[in-house]
Formats: sequence, C-alpha cells, structure tokens
Amino acid sequence: MGDWVYYVTILRFEQVVGMIDIAKEIHTSNVLKDMIQRQITNRAKQISDYILNQPQRFFNSIVVGVYGGSPDWYELAIDTNPQYAGDEIPEAYDGIVGFLRFDGTQKLYAIDGQHRVMGIRQALDKNGQFTGEEVSAIFVAHRNDTEGMERTRRLFTTLNRYAKPVSKSDIVALDEDDIVAIATRELVENHPLFHEKVSLAKTKAIGVRDNRSFTTIITLYDVLDILFRLEGQKWNEFKRLRPSEDVIAEFYDNCMKFWDHMAEQFYPLRSVLESLPGDNTAKLYRHRKGGHLLFRPIGLIIVAHVVRKAKETGLSEEEAIKRISRVSMEISNTPWVGLLWDKTNHRMIGGPTQQKVARQLLFYIIGGDLKSMKTSYENVLQEYAGLLNRDESELVSVFNQGTEW
Repeated sequence: MGDWVYYVTILRFEQVVGMIDIAKEIHTSNVLKDMIQRQITNRAKQISDYILNQPQRFFNSIVVGVYGGSPDWYELAIDTNPQYAGDEIPEAYDGIVGFLRFDGTQKLYAIDGQHRVMGIRQALDKNGQFTGEEVSAIFVAHRNDTEGMERTRRLFTTLNRYAKPVSKSDIVALDEDDIVAIATRELVENHPLFHEKVSLAKTKAIGVRDNRSFTTIITLYDVLDILFRLEGQKWNEFKRLRPSEDVIAEFYDNCMKFWDHMAEQFYPLRSVLESLPGDNTAKLYRHRKGGHLLFRPIGLIIVAHVVRKAKETGLSEEEAIKRISRVSMEISNTPWVGLLWDKTNHRMIGGPTQQKVARQLLFYIIGGDLKSMKTSYENVLQEYAGLLNRDESELVSVFNQGTEW
C-alpha cells in the first residue's frame, strides 16, 4: 500500500514476547525513548487484565517493524482444489501465501500495538496458559539510518493519530461489558421517561429546540455512572468486564428505582413520563427563557452528585430527592440565575467553578454537612457571592433555606 511492502502473518503470544520490542528504537534520544516507555507502561496493565479476565478477548493486528536484515520469503503454490466449485482462482492470488523465515539477526519492534505487546508480556508473566494464543501481525521493513528512522516515525505517528479512540456514544450504544452502558440502553428501551424521549446526540449538550427529549443518552449514562459506581471497586476496570446477570439485574433495578423516585417528586418529570413522544412535553421545561434545572444536562449532573453525597452521609435516596424537590428548580430564579443561567444571553453558564459551587450550595440547602465536601458555609457563600458579583449579606437568605432540615 503506497510505498510500503508488508506481510500479514500470525504470531503466538510466546513469539510476541520473545521476538518483539517496543518502538523506542525509532528515536536516538534517550529522553524520547523514556517518554514512549512511560506512556506504554501506564496502559499495559489494562491490556494484561483484559487478556486474563475476558474470555471473548480479541486484538486487531500489531504492526511490526523489521530491521537488521530482510527475512526470507518462501511462497506456496495455490492449486485449484477439485472440491472448489467456484471460478478458477485468479493469477493475482498466486504467490501470496507462504512462510517468512527470520534467521535471528533481525530486530523486531512494534510500530503500532506497543501496549498490546507489553500487556501480553505481563499476562504471560502471571499465567503461562496463554502462550499458544495467536494474534495477527503485519511486518514492514525498516532501515536503521536517518531517512529510514524518519520514515518509520511518520508511520508510527500516522497509525496512532488516525486510530480514533472509541467515543462515549459508541460505548453506550455497543458495549456489552460496561454495566452502566447496559443499564442506560435498558432504560432507553423500557422506561417511559426515556423511551423515544432521549436525544441520541454524541455529546452531553441538548439543543433548546429539542422539544421531544427529556435529556441526552450521554447525560443519562453520566448520571448513572455518578450515582451507582460501586464502592471498593476499581470502577473503570470493573466496567471493562461484564459482571454476572444477577449483578446487572440489581444494578438496573437500582437505576429504575432512582428514576421512579425522581418522577414521583418532580412533576415535570412525571408529566414527561406520562406523555407520548409526539406531545413534545419537554418544550414546556426547556426554552430560551430558562426552564427546569433537570431539563439541562448540567442540572442533572449536579443533582446526581448531590444525591450521591447525601447517601454517603446517611440520607436515604428517597429522602434526598424529596428535599431537593423542595428547592426552586427554575433556572431563571434564585439560586441558579447568575450561577448557572445567564439571563442576558439566555444560555447556561456551567463552568467547573459554577458547577462546584452549585453542588455545594444545593447540598447545604438540603441539610448536608459541607465538611464532607471539604469546605465550609463561609467559603461557599464567599465563592457564590463572587460569581454573582454581589455582597455576601444579600445572599444569606439563599443558604437559610437549609435551616428547615
């Protein structure tokens, strides 16, 4: 392809470990070699755990550079099989099957697939039963001179630049191991609050003109991820391996209960739940003049964080939601106007600082102890006043809503 000659082959895991190095040799600088080594080491354990724990493991091809001598290529003739009922095999396929023979003088290293090589090494160190497993490999020639190293570096960066990471929307739509993705899909399919009432946009944001959708599927995923991540687990690693069906069922049941509680306490959610998709009920609660906090992705994320923190500090989920429902949710009113809602430009603000203060403020209003958030009433009041450019004394009444608890 282009000016690259390549061979598509198969290697056993033990051959990968014994024959292939990582691509640090494409740099003469020790600093750059060390940089590549660190980047690889940080991800190799994830690959190793995947090999050791995922029965349906599969890799795409490792691209291997060869230098220090060309391997010998031995072609195998392809004769028409008498049992083959198709047309005669084209001449173009003659000579494309054979054996590559390395005499041991060549050096091999991964141009693309360094993490997989290191992960395979670590997996075999822990469990030798995987030595015979196979992975496809593509061999390309490399010259160990200035021009050759430049050419190989270009291939290295090209392969890695255009290898687009899996997007969150792809994970939500397709991942059969991630428990949050599985539960998200189930809610979208079965829960009346979301069925045909959720935006499938690939971002968290939702357009103000979307009159049909309560929220986006990415926001729904993030809310569940915040609320139900399991304590005592390395959560991101846990989501890479499909748990038992009992665990999935319990997780989904908890998700259903949360949204049922939300719909019970918030009339706007209940009205969406009870409506038909074509009723476009969402337009009543998300519009240019503002609307309901829960109909903005930022608002849902903030509420999810506060419910999670309330549960961690001893409040039940149902009670936390009930208390939050008594706080004004109209984003064009106090306490959200100027903090999360720009009433002049009719848009959400929602920077990291605003979201942090909004979480702390809401948590305090429902009776939460701000020490558990490693802050204090005085600090939150000061930050809140600063963001609104108002005197602290003018805003004390906002915080006093929490005294009823």
